[in-house]
Amino acid sequence: MRAWIVASFLIPAALAAQQASSPPAAPMHVSRADEIRYAKSAAPPEISKDAKVWVLEHGHYVVAEQGTSGISCMVARSTATSFEPQCGDAEADATVLAVYRFRVEQRIAGRTPDQIKAEVDSGMASGRFRSPKRPALVYMESSAQVLTNVDGTAPTRFLPHVMIYYPFLKNSAMGILASTSMDVPGVVEENTPLSALFVVTRGWVNANQTP
Repeated sequence: MRAWIVASFLIPAALAAQQASSPPAAPMHVSRADEIRYAKSAAPPEISKDAKVWVLEHGHYVVAEQGTSGISCMVARSTATSFEPQCGDAEADATVLAVYRFRVEQRIAGRTPDQIKAEVDSGMASGRFRSPKRPALVYMESSAQVLTNVDGTAPTRFLPHVMIYYPFLKNSAMGILASTSMDVPGVVEENTPLSALFVVTRGWVNANQTP
């Protein structure tokens, strides 16, 4: 069975070994301007240049730039040592990225992974959070990407990729077979409200050249 990344939650050791000869380090104590730049580096500049941008301040996400394009960008931090620039369309911002922001805020507030999962599950049931009503696109193509295991260890950089979220996707229903090739897409969080089709893309967006 293919060892797919579940973005922001799990890095298989074999993939980590392939992608990082020396472990990358997450940028720490970044300025607001740098956080905006890193957030926008998740997608190609023509996609992110007029995006709304969320930044993390005092343990909470706030909007630093309102944007005009319908795209939203942020840096998720699933662990204290991860750094996950992401840009998504309006449906992604209202659904999966809203959940990511909540998870980060709750982690910083000291909640355990099990407590956070329970809160997200409760929020999905109550309507506080929701699944996408149409396919929701998220870019994760920043060269500043640092992903870690759930305990914050084994920092690595995977491959540039996009994720297309839609509830209850299944590999079998899409004709996707088990494969070790990164040229074959796959579904992560399969058959859940936040499942996503994962597709590797051609190259990194250079975080140091983001306008």
